[in-house]
Amino acid sequence: MFESRTRLAQEITGLLAALRAAGGGRYVCLLDRKAVVFEDADEQQPGWALRRFLEERREALFGLPAEMAGEGPATDLFEDWEHDDFFLAFLNGKVAVVVACPDAEGLRQPAQRLLKALSDRLFRYEPSYRLDAQGKGYFASRAQLDVVVVARAG
Repeated sequence: MFESRTRLAQEITGLLAALRAAGGGRYVCLLDRKAVVFEDADEQQPGWALRRFLEERREALFGLPAEMAGEGPATDLFEDWEHDDFFLAFLNGKVAVVVACPDAEGLRQPAQRLLKALSDRLFRYEPSYRLDAQGKGYFASRAQLDVVVVARAG
């Protein structure tokens, strides 16, 4: 019933690394509305620039699922970043998994299993993630998952 937060954190970090590897990406992070909670980066290409880029846009990132369900985003949050595609998965509107990779669309299918396992670990790591973004609704076992793919033209 009670699990070690240290062990859960290691499993979350391992799942993020697996997600990055599945997409051939160079950086992955899990962020909430306040900070980057976990991250994994390719040793050859440090992720500090990507981390800073995402932190500056954190609040706007969490608005993407609602904007995509409507008329679409008013501005391109990623126009200043030309190096990668972005695969974003929002769990219950509380946390976002962001993968910077060469083919974000190609990551959709392999990510499904990993995101399911990741949401399970996250629910156990931080029980407040079970609630939706408005603090309502309790997701007992399955996360509300919104996926947004940002692909570079060309």
